[in-house]
Amino acid sequence: MLSTQGVRRLVVFDNYVASTPNNVAQLAACPCFELIAGDVRDYDVVAPLVANSDFVFHLAASKLVVSDKRPRVDLESNIIGTFNILQAAKDCDVRVVYTSTGSVLGSSDVPMAEDHAQNPTTLYGISKLTAEKYCIFHAREFGVKVSILRYFHVFGPRQDYAGEAGVINIFLSRVLQGQPPIVFGTGEQIRCFTYVIDSVAATLLLATKDETVGEVYNVASKTRMSVRELAELVIQQYGPEGMVPEIGPARRGENFRPIPDTTKIERLGFQAQVPFLVGLELCKQWVEEQ
Repeated sequence: MLSTQGVRRLVVFDNYVASTPNNVAQLAACPCFELIAGDVRDYDVVAPLVANSDFVFHLAASKLVVSDKRPRVDLESNIIGTFNILQAAKDCDVRVVYTSTGSVLGSSDVPMAEDHAQNPTTLYGISKLTAEKYCIFHAREFGVKVSILRYFHVFGPRQDYAGEAGVINIFLSRVLQGQPPIVFGTGEQIRCFTYVIDSVAATLLLATKDETVGEVYNVASKTRMSVRELAELVIQQYGPEGMVPEIGPARRGENFRPIPDTTKIERLGFQAQVPFLVGLELCKQWVEEQ
């Protein structure tokens, strides 16, 4: 989206731990695009990149599964990496959008606004919440122009399905190979699936609104379904007759009802635009091409 909006220079900074250059291959022909390999934990590399930017969209983070298997990497990437960006932004006029997660809130039986009691159930949620606090502190004490966005269950093409995250593409991959999707636990876990283009639109919206500095916003679509319902829907749309989901063991620390209240960002004019089934079909087409 940025590459079509008159951007003079678009830099993607990535360590390729959870991605590949293929994810941004479609930008290679854009004369303003530059891909730099590096790690957000390295301040000496991060600082000049921040200083030479007008906007910084900070999406660098470890995955949830990393927090369980390699907690130090999770801490360093999510907390120290964010601290590096904020410190670099202190002395330059740069706009920062930090992308957090609904995992900072935990679960609730009612929709959770941004100021809902925070009760993360994973080290990933704890590290992302800590990074939020650093953002708010730097905005208040140092005047860093940073806004915070909490994503909820973003999905779309190019989301890796080889690991344990990205349930939609994981289910699609299995069903398209004639294998039943695996539902862990009861399958009653509720998810608020938001297509990637809508998440990007919300991110850009915050970057252009001065009133969002130092504030936190939930971003999600109105699509609410259980993991079991998702598995059954993917089978119904793309699976053979008679296929049923396979049941696996429950996962430790999993949020069961991370349902956000999105009133705050809707007041800025945000509304998710991509219907779930449209996004699902686009994901299916991408998975088929792999």
